[in-house]
Amino acid sequence: MLMSVIRLGTIFVLALGAAGCGAKGPKLNPTSGKILIDGKAPEHATVVFHPVNGADDGLAKPHGKVDADGNFTLTTITAGDGAPAGDYRVTVELWLTKGRGDEGPKSQLPAKFANPDSSGLKATVVEGPNQLETFKLGK
Repeated sequence: MLMSVIRLGTIFVLALGAAGCGAKGPKLNPTSGKILIDGKAPEHATVVFHPVNGADDGLAKPHGKVDADGNFTLTTITAGDGAPAGDYRVTVELWLTKGRGDEGPKSQLPAKFANPDSSGLKATVVEGPNQLETFKLGK
């Protein structure tokens, strides 16, 4: 009998904990775009959106991988879920080539594009679906 009460109590506590896990975060808006560098897609590069207000709400920064055509879809929590509405500074990172010999991977982009303070790239995400204008960069 005591074991049944303990099991029932354990189940109750676990159920309460699971209910708290469903807490809602900020509303995410489906967001996609395209990026071209000297007219070519930086396939496999990562595009990262840095909130202008700098708020650290505990979420990952919205980010997306660039496909062979230059398209990306932002992810914040789960694949393709989008980004919170707001203004962002944008970076392009991790577009790497294999190094030669003992050299490690090397970025194909100028370092300025990996820094939100120097990239010069900006975007605004609004409530609802977003198809951003194409980012056209030159090396």
